[in-house]
Order: sequence, then structure tokens, then C-alpha cells
Amino acid sequence: MATIQEAMAAAVAHHQAGRLAQAAALYHAVLDAMPGHADAAHLLGVVHLQSGQPERAVTLIRGAIQQNHRVADYHDNLGSALKALGRLEEAVAAHRQAVRLRPEFAQALYNLGNALEALGRLEEAATAFRQAAARRPGYARARFNLGNVLAALGQRADADDAYRAALADDPTFVEAHANRGSLLLALDRPQDAAAALARALALRPDHAPALSNLAAARLALGDRDRAESAARHAIASRPDLADCLLRLGEVRQRADRLGAAADAYRAALALNPALAEAHANLALVRQGQGLLDAAELGNRRALALDPSLADVRSNQAYLLLFRPGVTAAAVLEAHRDWDRVHGAPHRGRWVKPGKATAGKGPLTVAILSGDFRRHPAGLFAIRTVEALPAHDIRLLLYANQTESDDVTDRFRKAAARWIPVAGLPDAEVASRIRHDRPDVLIDLAGHNARGRPGVFARKPAPVQVAWSGYMATTGLAAMDALVADRHHVPDGMEAFYAERVLRMPDAFIAYDPPGDDTELPLTPPPCLSGGPVTFGSFNILTKLNDDVLAAWAAILRRVPDSRLLMKTKALSCPATADLWRGRLAAAGIDPGRVTMVGATNSLDHMRRCASVDVALDPFPFSGSTTTLETMWMGVPVVTLPGETFSSRHSLAFLTVAGVEGCIASDPADYVDRAVAWASDPQRLAELRRTLRSRMAAGPLCDGNRLAAALAAELRALTLAH
Repeated sequence: MATIQEAMAAAVAHHQAGRLAQAAALYHAVLDAMPGHADAAHLLGVVHLQSGQPERAVTLIRGAIQQNHRVADYHDNLGSALKALGRLEEAVAAHRQAVRLRPEFAQALYNLGNALEALGRLEEAATAFRQAAARRPGYARARFNLGNVLAALGQRADADDAYRAALADDPTFVEAHANRGSLLLALDRPQDAAAALARALALRPDHAPALSNLAAARLALGDRDRAESAARHAIASRPDLADCLLRLGEVRQRADRLGAAADAYRAALALNPALAEAHANLALVRQGQGLLDAAELGNRRALALDPSLADVRSNQAYLLLFRPGVTAAAVLEAHRDWDRVHGAPHRGRWVKPGKATAGKGPLTVAILSGDFRRHPAGLFAIRTVEALPAHDIRLLLYANQTESDDVTDRFRKAAARWIPVAGLPDAEVASRIRHDRPDVLIDLAGHNARGRPGVFARKPAPVQVAWSGYMATTGLAAMDALVADRHHVPDGMEAFYAERVLRMPDAFIAYDPPGDDTELPLTPPPCLSGGPVTFGSFNILTKLNDDVLAAWAAILRRVPDSRLLMKTKALSCPATADLWRGRLAAAGIDPGRVTMVGATNSLDHMRRCASVDVALDPFPFSGSTTTLETMWMGVPVVTLPGETFSSRHSLAFLTVAGVEGCIASDPADYVDRAVAWASDPQRLAELRRTLRSRMAAGPLCDGNRLAAALAAELRALTLAH
């Protein structure tokens, strides 16, 4: 007996020192001498598990359990071996049995949590990790895994608490610093994220995921050079990790280096063709470059890999608005497709309309937006929002943004409450709104960037209204109304909108122009100085298609010495500018007659608008902000409207401002009207002198007039519900 005990003691010493072969030999010797020795069989099984032989481990440990089924460690290690074989349900049962035998067994609870997490049973896993941490003070690994599970469940604040608890137990826990940094990034706290990631990198400078996320944090903080440096360092540390290349692509994309961004995304896909996010991001690059077919293909590939990507399905619906020949019926169907997939699951939990309060005090109106700032959606809404409180409207503004500017300050001043929601999951944002009980919830983004259709699909308010930030139906069954006007949605077109159409008396927005007359003085048409006529386009490349280019080619042929200015931020990318020189040449437009300009600041952009004689609106997706900016500088905008909402912006703004001679009925008429304006310098000069004052004094910039109409419609809508 003493010999067996000595052999076991020596075996265990070898085992604890990591000398697995020597330990195994001694365990075998014990089993040869005493075949029913449970501890030897169990520990030999553990050696096989540690050596990557889980099947053999299962056999040996089961043998030990047959000899003595009351030992918790046997069941716990059996569970670990079963998990290694992918037999997860059996693993859960084994770990549970270990806990039944020893309720304070923290490691078994921890292992149970891991098995449940692998099964996707995250709530149960979180419970197991909490219990493990409670039973063993300082159990940093259990708190870390709890943080991971809570983050996956969208319980981000609790996840942050768990990571911080893990780090209190072990300040050198690199992965906890790194994962907390990733979480803070998702919470739109880039400054805090960068600090957490820096702590991880101080402990392990070549930690590729931390470097990759540091690149994203620095990008969010506006430090593009250091963001690219971190992304490159991540790739150098792990050239085989596609996520690092994905981050480099994002850095380049944000800097409008679209060609270089595409190269990074393609390299990521070469490493991992199943990386749905890389397909989706590459699609956005191609969309920005005006390559609609490639963008659509990328979106389809991303959705095939991960049908849950609601943002990608939003992009796919949005992309349809740019297609030549698009119909209002097709737009409605594409947006309803989003709702069928991502909205329908929430319909049983909508807030029910309550007793109408309209006429019984202020109407509480909530607005959710990521664009309470100097952004087209913000500039379309700010004057009206500022005027709404005077019409007995109490405003709750839910800000899906972290940055702010002078326009943000104006929104905050108008609000009874300002509620930051950036980084919060849709379910949590919806819960907060539901708790605040607004009468009406307004959407300023739709399916655009920073839009939260997943919040509106949950219908946290009894009445929901889409306004100003998206240029189509949302397609949501949960959206009750759409703010429009008779120009955007003519009589008879209501059937092509999922929402009830609320028609404002003039335009559906009130524009807040940049600068003042000192910063942006009116100037004569450039052609009056004796130079050539200059046509201009200030729209994104996504809006420019072969039909538009054919019309432009015809205009330039009819006005032989004229020039074309194209200005949009994507042209800051040399590869994209080269691509478009090729497209222009293929359409019969001499690139030598075209000036391309990329991103500039706002005032320089407006001065560029004034540097053209006639602006050429794209079709079928018309300009909106660009049309208003160009009109503010006194320049006519020739447009060709269609039947979709997004094709009729310029029609609406020109009509409300009283500008005649710009609205074409077909491509030939579009060409004729552009040529007619170019041929009449005195008419151009007269428009320069008068258009700004007409806009400033008229409905296009009258936020109070629009606020009165909107407030009345919202009250009527709440009474109707």
C-alpha cells in the first residue's frame, strides 16, 4: 500500500510540474497494480485531456466515476473532456452533477458557465459565472467571462461592471483591459476605450485586437494618423487576422481614401471570405464610388453570410433609391422587406395607444436622432424644433451621438430633456422611451447612418412619425405617419407609403443656411466675367448614373466652351477621381473640361457653389441639401423629378421658392433647360440678386410656420389614435 501511495505522490508531483509523460507512466503503473484505483484513473484521464486526447480522457474518468461517483472533481473534469469533444449537453450535465456534490465548487460553476455559453444559453451562463465569482473571492477569470456574456446579451453597463471587477482582482489581466476597451468603444466612449486599450497594450504591446480597437477609438476621436498607425501595428502583429485589415479599411474609408480602403477589405476577405462585415464595408466603399452593382453584390454576400445584419438590409433598401427607372412601388417593397425580417418579431410588444391627451396640456414629443448637429438632417429640422415649444410642445430629445457643435447647443436649448443614447442597444433605447411615455416619437434618420429603425420597430411610443432625415417610406408597420408635402407626395401616391402621409403646407423642412452675407456675399454669375459657362454638380457619386452622364454630355456638346465642376468628398480619393475620369470619357465627356474637387469646409463649399453658373441635379435621386445650398448662392438647379420621394427634392424647393424654368419633364427637356439657362446671362444675374432674399423671407426658411403646421398635425394624429 505504501508503494501505491508513494507512486501516486510522485505521479502527482510530476503532473503538477507539467511533466505529463512521467506522470502518465506512474498512473499506469498504479492502475496495473490496482485496476480499480479511481484517483489514478481520474488523473490519467486529466493527463490525456491536457494532451489533447479528450476521448481517452472520457473513458478513463468514467471508469473512475464507476468506482466512486461521489467525487465532484471527477464529474467536473468529465464535463471538460466532453466539452472538448463538442458534446456540450453532456458536459453541462456533468458540471451540474459536480456542483450538486459540492455546492461551493467555484471551478465547476465556472466550467458550467463555459459549457452553457458554448451552447448559446447566455442567461444561464451568466448565472453560473456570477455564482462562481461569489464562491471564490478574487476569481478574476469568472468575472471576465461574465463580462463577455453580458456584453453578448447587450447588457453593456453590467458587462463593464464585471470587467472592472475582474481588473480589481487582477490589474494585470490583459484580456480584461482589451475586452473592456472594445465594450467602451461599442458604448461610444472612445476616450475611455483608448485608455483601457492603452493599459492592455502596456502589458502586451503586440496585442493585435487591442491595437485594432485602439485604431477605431483614435479614429472616433479624430486622430486619423495615429489610428492608421495602430491599425498597421495590429496587422504587423497578426498578419493572419482579417479583423485587423478590416479596421485599417475603416480608417482609410473615414479619411475618404476609398481605393485604399477597398484594398484593405479585399485583403481581409482573402484571409476570411466569410467575414460578412468586410463584404458590407466594401459594399459601402463601392456605393460611395458610385458603383451600384458592386455595392448591391457586396450587400447580398454579407446578408447571405449573416441575415441578421439589419444595417446591411437598410443599405440595400436605400441603394434602390439611386437606380434608374426605380418606382415608388419597388421602394415600398424593399423597405417592407426590412420590416418583415427585423420588425415583425417585435409586433406583439408594441405600446398600445393610451387615452388621448391632445388639448389637455402640452403634447410631449420625443425625437430620436444621431444628427442633432451640423448635418443635413439637423439643419433641415433645427428651426422647426426651436419653434415647437411655442406651440405647446414639450420636447424630449434622444441623442444618438457623442459629438456636439453650435447646432447641437441650439437643439439642447429647445429641449425640456436631453437624453444621450449613443452606444445603447435598440432594446434599451426603446425601454427608456417607453418609460418616459411620450405622446409622439419622431424619427430623423430612417435607414440612414445613425438611424435606429430597430427602436421604432419595437414601437415604444403610441404614435411614431418619420420626418426629414430619410427620403423614402421607412416600410415599418410600426411607423404611423410620414411628414411630407404635396410636392414630394402628390395626391394619389399615398398607397406607396407604409405610413399615413402628413402634408405640410409648403415644404416638409425649414432650411437653416450656413454663414451670413458677410461670410458668403452674393457674386455675379461667373460667365459674366467673360469666362466660359460653368455647370456644376455637388452631389455624391452614388447619384450619378449612365443616364445622368449622357444628359451632361449632351449639354456640354450644346455649349461647346463650357466646363463642368464636380465636387464631393469621395473625389478626395485619387483612385476614385481616376475611376470617374474614365467613366466621363466613356460617356463622351472630355475629362479635360471637368474640374474635380473633394472635401472642403462648409464655407469653402458654399463658395464653390457660387463658382458655377448652372447646377445640374442628378436623377432619379435628386439633391436635397446640395440643392438648397446652391440656391442660397443664387444658382439655378435644373432637375428631372420622378415618382419617388427622393427624386422630388429639387422640384419641391424650387417650386416653394418660386424659381421657374428649372423643372424638366424628360431627359431631352433637362438638356434644353440647362442650355437655356447657360444662354441667358442676364437671367442668371437676376436670379443671383433675388433668390436668397426670397428664400430667407419665404416658407423654405420659416421654422415657425412649419412648426405650427407640424404641431397641429401631431395633435390630430394623437387624437386619431
